[in-house]
Amino acid sequence: MGKRTERFSLLAAIIVFAITLPAFAQEVTEHPLIRPFPGSTFDDRRSEEFSFGEYDFRVGNPPRDYTTIKVSGVKRTLRYFLYNEDGTPNRAVSQVEYFENYKAAALQRGGTVKWEDRHYGLVFTIPREDAGITWCHVTVAVSPARTIINIIDEEPLVTSLEFTPEQMMDALNVDGRIALYGILFDFDKATLQHASAKQLQDVLTLLRTNPHLSLEIQGHTDSDGSADYNLQLSQRRAESVRQYLMLFGIDRSRLQYKGYGASMPVVPNNSEENKARNRRVELVKQ
Repeated sequence: MGKRTERFSLLAAIIVFAITLPAFAQEVTEHPLIRPFPGSTFDDRRSEEFSFGEYDFRVGNPPRDYTTIKVSGVKRTLRYFLYNEDGTPNRAVSQVEYFENYKAAALQRGGTVKWEDRHYGLVFTIPREDAGITWCHVTVAVSPARTIINIIDEEPLVTSLEFTPEQMMDALNVDGRIALYGILFDFDKATLQHASAKQLQDVLTLLRTNPHLSLEIQGHTDSDGSADYNLQLSQRRAESVRQYLMLFGIDRSRLQYKGYGASMPVVPNNSEENKARNRRVELVKQ
């Protein structure tokens, strides 16, 4: 009886240990959009990153008019310290200066400030090129010169399904054009993301199975930024798509390209979701 009781106690301890064992975080990386205060040191040992997590963000009007929004997605908790040359904490930078730096960087990327006060901290969002939203909560402790940034990369908005070559041809025959949302670029660049490969390969199939088809590749942006900059960016992105197709053997004479910037929106640029719909590549039958 004593041995059975001992085995039962051991099994119970193993079960309790397994139940209470925390999930392991993956290797921590700094966020590509949220940069630290200049001169800060990244504390990767005490930072965390999870492929999926949740966080409650405060939005509204300080000090008491607020609601809490639970956001899920890729989660990071990043810690930074600001040191003097002798290794002591740099206490000369105020909380206001930290916040102003983060706000300026967020607004430059088309972000929106959702909350700011000295107790809870700063909350802002930044739109991403994959049509998702990045949420960020910044808190600062001036005495140890520590910044903690909780970040959630919310799942991207599904603006449209990827089109098959047959569906693209049908749309070109009926409407003369089709908008593609499966061709993605790095933020503020004309560099094609790896996630674009499937849709680009379908465009290749479209062109190979319809050898007499010629296209104008159009680049379109949202309204964030200056008109001249958006025009140049959309032109370079349209050219990147053309270069990709030519790399796989499509004759350049079949492919025209042009950037239109924000001059041809499909919906008003009055929300992050609408801006995501306006950031697109279109194929126009020639």
